[in-house]
Amino acid sequence: MLKSIIFVLLIISLVLCGCSDTVEEETIFSLSKEQQEHYANVIEEELNSFYWYYDDSKLEYYETTIPNDLDLFKATKETGFDMSNYVGRTAVCYTAQLQHFNTETAGTAYFYFIKDNLVGLCYSPLANPNKFVELNTRNVFTHSANIEKIESDEYYSLNYNQSSINVLANGFCSENRRENETFVIDKTDTALNIYRYRSNGMRRYKVINSSQLKGLKPISAAFDNNGGIAVICGNIISGYEELETEKMFSERVIFFDKNFNRLSMDLELNSGSYSCVSFYDDKLVLINDKNTELYGFNNGNYIKESSFYTNIQAVDFKQTDLDNNGISECVITDNKDIYVFRIDNNKMNCIWRTNVSREYYYGYIYTADLNDDGAQEIYICDNTGTAVRYVLGENGIIAKNSDIVYGQRIYAGDFNNDGKYDYILFDGEKGTICIRE
Repeated sequence: MLKSIIFVLLIISLVLCGCSDTVEEETIFSLSKEQQEHYANVIEEELNSFYWYYDDSKLEYYETTIPNDLDLFKATKETGFDMSNYVGRTAVCYTAQLQHFNTETAGTAYFYFIKDNLVGLCYSPLANPNKFVELNTRNVFTHSANIEKIESDEYYSLNYNQSSINVLANGFCSENRRENETFVIDKTDTALNIYRYRSNGMRRYKVINSSQLKGLKPISAAFDNNGGIAVICGNIISGYEELETEKMFSERVIFFDKNFNRLSMDLELNSGSYSCVSFYDDKLVLINDKNTELYGFNNGNYIKESSFYTNIQAVDFKQTDLDNNGISECVITDNKDIYVFRIDNNKMNCIWRTNVSREYYYGYIYTADLNDDGAQEIYICDNTGTAVRYVLGENGIIAKNSDIVYGQRIYAGDFNNDGKYDYILFDGEKGTICIRE
């Protein structure tokens, strides 16, 4: 009898062991073809409404639960969807790979659906992948940007004295502020026109002509901190089969003192690809092909101290402090995109950029706080000759142009050196200079 009982127990234990080793089949979540088509159509409509490109061949989906994530809720709400009421609900999440206008990857968009209805939408940018962002911010700060101010809703301060102006219709490339006056440089194909603003207005003060430039043509010019001028000069080279158009080849940098007299020192350039001169603090900045070179002044000459490869052949370079926190930014353009860099610990790091990558911008960069909110705006013209205003947003720098009419140009500075920003507005051929009270 005892043997029979032991045998039965052994059989039962074997059966139970066999059950415990059995692996249940995993349930695979899937959508019908009709559901997938519905979701794909919604995604296309939404991304088109925000003017986003995306790769429709790489749509993916999965089943998820709406998390209690405040950053996610903030991004989706700014895009137009309040997800906070759906915490814990089962949803279908679709992902789409976003693309910039230049077809570079912008990030991953997340679409949350409950019962076929879209309840949430935002994206995680490639520039800062640990962040959720609303779809209105196309170009996002990198994680190291740490911008401390954002732009207010006002376009301008209301307190400006206005008068007509008939010079500088194409703007100016550099500005030097002195006691109760400011000088600006208007670079032409053959000379530099120096204009001075005093209480009686903006008037041409001096011309630096070809003979003072040793028979060369000016490529780029900038004031130093003491009011002197550095000019990259060169000649037009044509006739080479590999050149489809004429090209300016740089030869040397010529220097002038604050009274605009030529100095005896020149800086001979070792290549013909220098395109821009500027200053960063007391350092001379030269753009050589896609490198940014910094030079220190020592024993009567400028000596190259560092070179940063940026992959940008800049045509304008401006040092500024966009958020007024005491840390300088460098705003750069190659006429294809706008870039914001910081130079720190012998590194030059890009913290923000546009992603156009075609000939889109025209003229020079201007930075100014024209609405007195403590954050500077960036002004430049597009290839139609119309001003583009970029302002600091919470997640990136965004265009804010609803008040700008086609053909209007804005050239900002502090023309009377009173610590308040002024600007020149050209509406077609009609110019107005606006001096802050």
